[in-house]
Amino acid sequence: MESQKKINVLVVEDSVASYQAIVSVLQNFGFTLSSERVEWKEEFERSIIEKSWDIIISDYYLPDFDGKYVIHRIKELNPDLPVILITEFIPEEAASEYLNLGASEFLPKSSIIKLPFVVNRELEAFRLKQSQKKAWEMLVHGEEILTRSQKISHLGHFEVIFPENNTLWSLELYRILGYDFSEVPSMEKVWTLLDMEEKKLIETVWNEVTSENTSKEFVLHLNTKLGRKKVNLWLEAERFDEDRFRIFGTIHDISDVSDLESSIQLNEQLFKGIFNNSSQAIFLLDLQGHIIRMNRNSVLSFERNESDVQGLELISSIFSESNEDSIKKLTYGMKLALKNQTFEVLVSYRLRDGREKYFDCDFYPLNDPFGKIIYLVLEAKDITEKIVLERAYAQAQKLEALGTFAGGIAHDFNNLLTPMMAYISYLNAEWSSNQTDEMIQKSLPAIEGISKSLERAKNLIQQILTYSKIDHSSTKQIDLREQLLQVLSEVKFVSSNKLSIFTDLGTESAFIEADPIQIFQILSNLYENSLFALQEIQNPKITISLTKVMYEKSDLFQVGFLKNTEYWKLSFSDNGNGIPKEILDKIFDPFFSTKGGKGTGLGLSIIYGILAKMGGTILVDSTVGKGTQFDLYFPAWKAML
Repeated sequence: MESQKKINVLVVEDSVASYQAIVSVLQNFGFTLSSERVEWKEEFERSIIEKSWDIIISDYYLPDFDGKYVIHRIKELNPDLPVILITEFIPEEAASEYLNLGASEFLPKSSIIKLPFVVNRELEAFRLKQSQKKAWEMLVHGEEILTRSQKISHLGHFEVIFPENNTLWSLELYRILGYDFSEVPSMEKVWTLLDMEEKKLIETVWNEVTSENTSKEFVLHLNTKLGRKKVNLWLEAERFDEDRFRIFGTIHDISDVSDLESSIQLNEQLFKGIFNNSSQAIFLLDLQGHIIRMNRNSVLSFERNESDVQGLELISSIFSESNEDSIKKLTYGMKLALKNQTFEVLVSYRLRDGREKYFDCDFYPLNDPFGKIIYLVLEAKDITEKIVLERAYAQAQKLEALGTFAGGIAHDFNNLLTPMMAYISYLNAEWSSNQTDEMIQKSLPAIEGISKSLERAKNLIQQILTYSKIDHSSTKQIDLREQLLQVLSEVKFVSSNKLSIFTDLGTESAFIEADPIQIFQILSNLYENSLFALQEIQNPKITISLTKVMYEKSDLFQVGFLKNTEYWKLSFSDNGNGIPKEILDKIFDPFFSTKGGKGTGLGLSIIYGILAKMGGTILVDSTVGKGTQFDLYFPAWKAML
């Protein structure tokens, strides 16, 4: 992943400030840059010829040339190299023109915050094109080697899939049998070249192979147009289910035996190596969508053994747990592939342990020399990390914007509350001293109600101010276990007698770097949320555990953007009513509350913001009627400094 973030960027810009802004926003997103700024045409020409770049970012108006020249020149030298235009003074219709000329994207300078996403997208597309070119060059070279090896060794291959009777011959088999390449493959045409006795033998052996799922090898003679040939025939049957099977075989012309078998095996391994070492997950399917082969990457990405799904229908087996929208897209893509068209689709995939992955999938057909579709191929690229990172970044941006906005309002509103509370306090003191005035005595409950409302407003404002100041906390190394014990000792005095609290905190000190006040906020917020969820529950129970986990061996592996290798996992669960699935994704949004008028909707968003600032995260799992569990991950420190 780190190597993917190292990029060489050429910035064509006459403003040093704009160049620094571009570099800064990319570095803040996590890119490691090797960049150069040019503003004159001569400098630009020298840089693009003498150096290698991953991406070009250019202004439109330049001292002695413009963005149109940049696009034309880059497309002449390297058509796949992305060019992004950033400027403020081009009308929308002109921007469309430059996109048609080959620019990858056009951004106003006011939208420079979008630049990292555009760069990330274009780099992925650029690198994918480069890798695909290399892969296809290897495949073409490998096919040429295999074809030449078969020709030299006089070894032909064939394959027949039943009940469709789809038949495929290699080019060398056409030569051995003496048929023109325009001839449609059919095994009956091979049997017509046999003597009667050998034809009867073939019929017997063919039935044995298909019924016993075994292999056979023997020597035959073929009466071809080119003369009588002695061949070695090898057959192997593979049954997918009760009605479907295939026969694979070779016909080796041993009329003039040549010792090239090892060369053939070597080239077969070459094809297997290309297939299995592809960076994409690849499924080879028959025309009904049944899985014939899976490469190594598909086994790793989808966590399914080839032997378990071979012969099964792809969508109903591999993607059976995917959402309805993904299944519809995959079904549509397969239909297009059967019409000799390609189709690209983004789909979700749920692993057996409940984790969700996202794949960028391509469906396309494989044709025989006559254009007939013989197989379907699904290539899938795992983009889970990208999706998770984009979501996390969007959430962080939303929280930051809301925090700034809410903090400003809260500050001004707090200034209004201060004199109001002072006036109410004054009235309460004055009127309470005058016990004889009947009208004053009737007004005292109203005064008390106003005081309580103002106090609640003050508490709400304090939470909003706390939320807006997450980034301004003072951190130090503390023992999370010790903090947790302190909170538990305090809440026991206010807990219901019916509430049971179970803890498993271990004995090891859990050192983290954090603000103790914010940690107290996190723990007390979780506890208060659980109390609310347990109000109407018989035998209410809260379970708290603290363990150290490794990033690769925990649920954090699906998060993708965390940097530490060790984390303290604080699990906080209750047996309350649970959270409905349809709102589970919203509970960390500021001001979203499930408590009606009793909550502010800031507790969980504050927790999320604090953990994100620390380099950790929070995950939630909830089942309606059973309860909710929050898993908080804090970056672990080895020892207290």
